[in-house]
Amino acid sequence: MKIGNKLRGLRSEKGFSTMDIAERLDVSESTYRRYESDKSFPDIFTLEKIAKVYDKSFLELLPEEIVINNQQQGGTSTNAIVVNQLSEKLVEQYEARIKNLEEQLAYWKDRSK
Repeated sequence: MKIGNKLRGLRSEKGFSTMDIAERLDVSESTYRRYESDKSFPDIFTLEKIAKVYDKSFLELLPEEIVINNQQQGGTSTNAIVVNQLSEKLVEQYEARIKNLEEQLAYWKDRSK
């Protein structure tokens, strides 16, 4: 399943509009609609925000397959596909980095008051 289908289903379950979610994520409604239509993929930070809105882990939102490389070499396109099986260590590293960035953001917000 692609991420768009997951996001659309979760939003429907919660009874939110695309505008409701876009406002919670601080993105435009058209940006969020592109996520749901699989025309765009959220970055890791936005994916974490989406996960929090839906009370899910960001890993639960990832598609089963992710294209990680799309390069042209000598006129041919090379795509590398990875099955979504991130190691627990990598997940811990992502979560620690996100927590660190959130703490930095809170610090700078408090300091600017």
